[in-house]
Amino acid sequence: MSGERTEAATPRRRQQAREKGQIPKSVEVNSAIILLAAFTLLNWLGPSTFQAMRTLMQRTFSALTTEPMTLNMLESGGGAAAVLAAQAIAPFVLSLMVIGVVTNVGQVGLMFSQKALQPDFSRVDPLTGFKRIFAVRSLVELLKSLLKMTIIGLVVYLALRDNYELLSATSRMSPAAGIGLLYQLAITIGLRVAVVMLFLAAADYLYQRWEHERSLKMTKQEVKEEAKESENPQLKGRIRARQREMAMSRMMAAIPQADVVITNPTHLAVALRYERGKMQAPKVIAKGQRLVAERIKSKARELNIPLVENKPLARALFKATEIGQDIPVDLYQAVAEVLAFVYRLKNKNGAKRQGRLQTT
Repeated sequence: MSGERTEAATPRRRQQAREKGQIPKSVEVNSAIILLAAFTLLNWLGPSTFQAMRTLMQRTFSALTTEPMTLNMLESGGGAAAVLAAQAIAPFVLSLMVIGVVTNVGQVGLMFSQKALQPDFSRVDPLTGFKRIFAVRSLVELLKSLLKMTIIGLVVYLALRDNYELLSATSRMSPAAGIGLLYQLAITIGLRVAVVMLFLAAADYLYQRWEHERSLKMTKQEVKEEAKESENPQLKGRIRARQREMAMSRMMAAIPQADVVITNPTHLAVALRYERGKMQAPKVIAKGQRLVAERIKSKARELNIPLVENKPLARALFKATEIGQDIPVDLYQAVAEVLAFVYRLKNKNGAKRQGRLQTT
């Protein structure tokens, strides 16, 4: 059927969708990469960050117990503590921010869409929202979430089961050793979950691309209309000019068949042809105004085709008929009189030529 969307999206359709903010993007990819990066950074930077925070707490409590607390000491100590805390966590936070930006740009590229920021009041319509809840896309998202939760829960369960004896041993360890063991176990579980989420995100990204391509598909009629709209205006102008030149050539080539050219006399020229017994009515085989009219009259003089000046008739024929059409019925009488005059003129000139031949 002509209304089926079977054609791949054109570059223009893709660009329009991108301007509206419609791009293939998976939120799962961002979440998985940031989660993997977070636990990797915790594994690398965790000890140094923990040591910096430990030093900060020791200094703070040491100052509280050795010196009387004053407002100035509280302000200076708070400022120093904030600086040390920021220095401790800044590498972690800034790294995650950079990774998040790079991941997002890697998916969609650099873009800014004002249309995507414009409010869509159809989203607050209860009926529209109800339909969206039960849409196929919403069902797919629900199934994806359930699958992700199930797989992540299974990964965490298996990791805890494999390390059950170590977890039981923490009760017999010193607080520092127990915290260190729990920290390493959390890093291990987090990395495993991040890797699993990365595979799920890759599958989700492929699905999002497939869904995006399907939503952009066009009907054959849409492709044809877009091709017409996107034609180069200069090219179309050259084509139209060439068509006019060809039409002019055909018209000038038909003038030798004319019986008479009716003129305005300077602005219009209409060439008529009529064959008794073969044509139902006289036919317009050429017409023009201004320069074209001059070319028609010049060609008629070269071929000794009669030029008849009749302003009302020339205007009526020029306005009422196109090239290749029979003249209107209401102009039969006027054209018949002109043709009769032309035929009498031809017969008279023919008789004169015949008489000259007999005399010689």
